[in-house]
Amino acid sequence: MDYVFNEKIFKETFNVQEPDTKSQDVYRLRHNPNKKFKLFPYKANGKIHIVYEMEEIISDFFKLALGIETEDVLMDDLCQKMRKKLVISKEDEPIFEKTVKKMFFQDGKFVAKNIGLHICQSKTENKSVEDLAFFVFSVLGLDDTDSRFIQEAIEKYPYNVMESLVVDSIASIQKEYYINEKKYFVVIKGIQEKFKCDFHYMLANGMTEPEDISKLLDLYYFYYVTQTCVTLDNFGYGNRDKRVDFYYALDWEKVSGNRKCCVNGWEQLQQKINHLFCHSITLELINQHRDENLMYDYIMIQEYIGEDMAKDLLVAEEIKKVEKAYTDCIGDYKKFDEIAEQSGINDTDRAIKHLFKCVEEQFLNTERKRANRFYIEKFEEYAKNRWLKNRRKSGIVLNLTEQDIIFLTKISIRDAEKIRLNELFKEYEARGIFLDQTSRKYLQEFFAKLNLIDKKSDSGDAQYVKRIL
Repeated sequence: MDYVFNEKIFKETFNVQEPDTKSQDVYRLRHNPNKKFKLFPYKANGKIHIVYEMEEIISDFFKLALGIETEDVLMDDLCQKMRKKLVISKEDEPIFEKTVKKMFFQDGKFVAKNIGLHICQSKTENKSVEDLAFFVFSVLGLDDTDSRFIQEAIEKYPYNVMESLVVDSIASIQKEYYINEKKYFVVIKGIQEKFKCDFHYMLANGMTEPEDISKLLDLYYFYYVTQTCVTLDNFGYGNRDKRVDFYYALDWEKVSGNRKCCVNGWEQLQQKINHLFCHSITLELINQHRDENLMYDYIMIQEYIGEDMAKDLLVAEEIKKVEKAYTDCIGDYKKFDEIAEQSGINDTDRAIKHLFKCVEEQFLNTERKRANRFYIEKFEEYAKNRWLKNRRKSGIVLNLTEQDIIFLTKISIRDAEKIRLNELFKEYEARGIFLDQTSRKYLQEFFAKLNLIDKKSDSGDAQYVKRIL
């Protein structure tokens, strides 16, 4: 199917008001991302809650992976179901109810503390949690194989007596759930396979507590979004399989401004993150065509064109139509004609970059800069809470805590007794974590303090890190 912009669909998607009802000098549309092209789960609204902790999405994430829907677990209903499986004297009932409440409820809400109960965690009032869970589920590519691994882990978990009773009792409130919603577009590849290897290992080896699962989701959510930002900023030059190295510092080390964690870390990354909303809108604009089942990102557009120069010219003209339809509705910004021509690999790439600049300039130079900021902060504030540390004069850097190091080392070494230190660094890098030589030295000292360094080897000089139990 040929790529053709459809202005009617554009007007419907962006709620365009015709000029006869509003002056040509005013803003006549609404920026609505994720209608035709689903990129990120964020909203350009200051009233929308930010998800700071990935532990909040575990329940929805597991329900999506298992294809299960559940009802809320209520204290009285749960106790009633559990009583049917027990013989409890009347005088012991208050003690029984108190025990159930203490073990499984907090502030009146059911709290899941093991993998068999994750799916029944009480729902949060934060709609952003559901949106983020679906995003992570989509971009990490979970499928039936992952569902089977989860189910096996649920069956093998060493429940205590009370937990077993609860798991059996809540089975009746579960029902199959079929996902009809369009999934998010996957911009980069390769991360999914690594995630699944780690996820399957954790499920098979009892690393299923909320703390461990949330660390894994933290790691790959941050990895996916940051690398996607880089790929999007490359437009037609983007490569789904290529990664950019971002350097972290250890929480306890001192940092100077010339270190890689300062130069090739958050400072470099933030420039890309500032474009989140503009890319989301640009890709939404490009996808105002008739094919409901097809989502084009910048890379797909280039793949569609290939080496066909005639097709390149045709698509570039369609993108220019997109730009005209869009800018005609932005009457409160008058400097679109001052935006310079862009460089690019072909006419289409240049046209898309110019469209992007139009979107960006109207956000930065009108009152809509607040909407742009609201959208960006949904990820930025999460990152500040989870992955960043202010080093004052050295600025804000990507940060690894001791707990992060222990977790990364566990999933890197897995069942091996030990791993060469240099190989361990490569395992970190395979998960998006890069350390310069200074950080590596501090990390080596950290392992030595934990008595995890083994200097014995066939060569006599190689250093190994022993498995963390």
